[in-house]
Amino acid sequence: MAKPLPVAPPAAAGSLAEALAAVPDPRHPYGWRPGADPIPLVALLQLVVAAMLCGARSLNAVAQWGRERLEDDPGLLEQLGLPPGRSPCVATLHRVLKALDAAAFEQALGRWLAETGMAADEPVAVDGKALRGVRGEGLPGEHLVAAYAHRAGAVLGQAPSPGKGQELAAVKAVLAAVPLAGRPVTGDALLTQRDVCTRVVAGQGDDLLPVDENQPALLAAVAAAFSPMDGRRDGRAGAAAGGALADGGVGAAGRRADGADDR
Repeated sequence: MAKPLPVAPPAAAGSLAEALAAVPDPRHPYGWRPGADPIPLVALLQLVVAAMLCGARSLNAVAQWGRERLEDDPGLLEQLGLPPGRSPCVATLHRVLKALDAAAFEQALGRWLAETGMAADEPVAVDGKALRGVRGEGLPGEHLVAAYAHRAGAVLGQAPSPGKGQELAAVKAVLAAVPLAGRPVTGDALLTQRDVCTRVVAGQGDDLLPVDENQPALLAAVAAAFSPMDGRRDGRAGAAAGGALADGGVGAAGRRADGADDR
């Protein structure tokens, strides 16, 4: 029978530890050495986050960061929840992170960033990026769609997609996982879709998406709804916030260069 794992003490409201407490612990130990109880998962994950914020980009670097803190600032590790004199080795990090529910971890961290590290009205950009694989180790690259907070410089959520041009399913998954209330959501013309705009508005956000030549009927509707300020029609326009124009409707009229309302 598996032994119960050590539990981290109650965390302060709104803290990273409170957010990470929602991540399920994948470990099922049947025993351990006396005096070497497993490190609470919240403490281990807080160490990983702190090490990565300090520039660690591999498990070896994370483990090294922990060892160095044991030497120069052991109190810091204790504040992260680690037992006195303890820091996880590379093997422990590999075993735990390999079994960890990555989606739950990303969601907990993203929501904590959204609630504590950014303004309530900060814009969120949704876009896809291709990650390079590991050369020579048979690990291919992956295409991800991410929601990025402009000013905070933080990724609030991400989901895999088959590749460029096939991102809509991943976009919907990301929008479902990221707090959108009160935030403008931007993206490229691929995301100017009725379903995407509906999801943003349902999350109480505002969509600000471009309309391009790949949707001629919508482009014509936008061009008809807004008078160009300089008398030219460029063939490219922006959809109104709230998704009204992306749904084929006519939004609020623009303002002419002479200051009069064009209604």
